[in-house]
Parts: sequence; structure tokens; C-alpha cells
Amino acid sequence: MIVKQYIFKVIIILFVTYFIAPMHIANAKTTIKGEIIAGGIIVVNSFPGAKVKLDGILVPVSDAGLFLVGFKRIPKIIQILEIYKGSKLVETISLNVKKRTYNVQKINGIEKDKVTPPQSVTNRIYAERKKVKESRKKANLIISTYYNNGFVLPAVGPQSGEYGSQRVLNGKARSPHYGIDIALPKGHEVLSPMDGIILFIDNDLYYSGGTIIIGHGQGLTTSYLHLSKILVSESDFVKKGQLIGEVGATGRATGPHLHWGVELKGKRLDPKYLKVFN
Repeated sequence: MIVKQYIFKVIIILFVTYFIAPMHIANAKTTIKGEIIAGGIIVVNSFPGAKVKLDGILVPVSDAGLFLVGFKRIPKIIQILEIYKGSKLVETISLNVKKRTYNVQKINGIEKDKVTPPQSVTNRIYAERKKVKESRKKANLIISTYYNNGFVLPAVGPQSGEYGSQRVLNGKARSPHYGIDIALPKGHEVLSPMDGIILFIDNDLYYSGGTIIIGHGQGLTTSYLHLSKILVSESDFVKKGQLIGEVGATGRATGPHLHWGVELKGKRLDPKYLKVFN
């Protein structure tokens, strides 16, 4: 009986030594910064030359092994990162994404045509959405990790709208709110939160009015809506903290404010989690 117990212990020790221990060594190669939560974004640092897949889909990785992962408003709860050296899988990381609950926000007094646009402007709206979508595709071509040069808030003020909330406009439920609204007076300065390239500007989109979209690398973009003034041009390179525009109430807005949005390769994220770049 004693011999059997001894053999069992030896087997356990060997198992830990040869199977569990190497997993810890492999995991030490990769570090994760940020919160794994709905609407969140994480900065992952692996080894130079790493190839990465998220649930089987290739992820852009810098030469130094730096990459981003974002999580939708209602994400898949378990997501798997696979990290390869050449064709060899060297590390597997399971991401357990925390759920969130969202508020319902009721807004009344909006012009009827801005809640349910008339047929006469439908073509305009579709054309504008296409332009915005095409501009965001350009973000995937920016391989420089501009986001890694630091972060500041684009503006500071009372928050009048939160990410993920379900809006009810004039009694009609609409799409979730994908951004943060900051209530500020017309003309208040809006800054670029990180280094990046201006991918899109327009002074008069139907819904968002004066609009700027900035690409920060590896498909990450930030957007600024309802601006009264735009102070940059497309293809400009902007630095963290640089003045890019002024707050307004253009497009579909009940008053002057800044709508600040974030997107990573089609996933709309919560801007508050950009603090990970501090």
C-alpha cells in the first residue's frame, strides 16, 4: 500500500514537472494589460515575430510582438488566443470576458425627421455610412503602433451619455449608444487622445454633423461627432493632445456636446477603457 502511494506521488510530481510547469513558462512570454470586459480593450505584448490568432482569425501584430484585442458590447464570453512561433503553436490563452449591464436612456423633443428620416434623405444616409466604413478600412493599413505613445482625454466635462445604453428617442427604441457623450459648450476644444492619422473629416453628416475619425494603428480608430469646427485635414498626422476641433451641436443633437467613439476592426468599444494606454 505504501509502495503504491509512493508511486502515485512520483507520477503526480512528474506530471506537474513536465506538463503543468511548461505551461506557466509559456504563459510568461506574453503579458496582458487592460480589463477583459464587454466593451473593453487589452494591450498584449508577446515575443518578436509572433503570429497570433483570436478564435482562429489572424490578429495584426507589430514586429516587436505588440497587438490589441477588443471586446464587443455583448461579446463571446470565452475567446481563445493562439500564439505561434513560425508554424508551431507555443502558447494558448483563454480570455474569459466579463459581462456588463446597460441602462435605458429616454430622450424626447428630437425632430421627427431625425428620429425616422424621410425617404428623401435615405440615399444620403446610405452614402455617408459607406464613406465612413471605407475610411475605417484604411485604419487596417496603419501598422505603426501610434497608440503606444500615450493617452490623454479629448475633452473633460459632465458625461451626458454612456456607452452601451439603449436609447429611446421620442418613445421609439433605437440602436445602442456606442460611445461617450460629454456635455460641453459650443466652441470647447477637442484634442486628439493619441498619436494618429486623420482618416476622415466631414462638416455635415446627416446624423453626426461635423465628424473626425483618427487611425491609431492596427485597426484602432477614435471618432468625434457633432463638431462645430474641424481644424485638421484628411491624412494629417496628429500628436497626442493636439487640437483637432471644437464642440458643437451639428447633426442629430439636442444640444452642444462631444460624442466620442472607439472602434477596433469593426468592434465598437467603450472609450473609457482607452485609459489602458496611459
